[in-house]
Amino acid sequence: MMFEIELSDVDRILWKCELSLLDGSGNVIACGQTDNRYDAARKRIHTLPLSLTRDGILNRKREYLPDDKLSLICECTFSSELKLRTIEETLNEVPLAVMKRKRNYVRRMNDYKASKTCTNPSVTEDMKSLYINQYLTDVEVKTNTKSFPAHKIVLCTRSPVFKAMMTKDMKEKTTNCICVDDLEDDIVQQLLIFLYSDNIENLQWENATRLYYAADKYQIGKLKEVCSCFFIENLTTSKAIELLLLADTHSDGDLKKSLQDFILENEEEIFVSKEWGMLMETNPLLVMQTMQLKYQKKD
Repeated sequence: MMFEIELSDVDRILWKCELSLLDGSGNVIACGQTDNRYDAARKRIHTLPLSLTRDGILNRKREYLPDDKLSLICECTFSSELKLRTIEETLNEVPLAVMKRKRNYVRRMNDYKASKTCTNPSVTEDMKSLYINQYLTDVEVKTNTKSFPAHKIVLCTRSPVFKAMMTKDMKEKTTNCICVDDLEDDIVQQLLIFLYSDNIENLQWENATRLYYAADKYQIGKLKEVCSCFFIENLTTSKAIELLLLADTHSDGDLKKSLQDFILENEEEIFVSKEWGMLMETNPLLVMQTMQLKYQKKD
């Protein structure tokens, strides 16, 4: 699904956009974000892909489509090349209680005063800027086609695998270069931005599976968790077997259990599929484990 924005004022530039889905219980679910405030070359945002697929929404129709209506919250940050220091007024038809819940709002006596005086960027923004602007970099992460300057201290802090490379008697320590020739350029870029900012922009199914692989290989637990949550939130019967194989390959017990539960809940559709038949031929042990779980539940 794609969300499109048209601006009536051509002088304004859309810097940042966050999209969330409001379900039937009033829960706010993040489903898309883009941010070009730190890009070296300013680009205009016109469309934003949603992490929720059409099938994913229809499979959870009771939650996501109450009264057959899809409710999205769209929060945009604009720029007219001026730095805005205060927000005079915010107009929003979404109930205030929902917006407070989205921001994990905690009321303080000096909230208003703080909003008038606090204009400095957050630590996350500073860290991301450090990477984007390549200040004082001391290590390179190399794919087959591109090199990404980075900082040893950040890589070591976020990944025990990178830490071992940089601190033990390994070639990466002496060359100040980490080769990741099994990863594509765009995945390495997203991986590094996550290490600096704890955030993934425009997460889609294809790059989520590749980021999951990278997160598992370099033991980046938070990124692996983000990808796993994305899989479960957007799971469909057509993707279940592919994900089951992924979880089994990476020995991810929690994700594997969630997928097996989903498969058993949708067994009438999945067990007659061509993909399940192929799985029976290529990985009969995994099929037997799933079927065994079915009968254990009956007991």
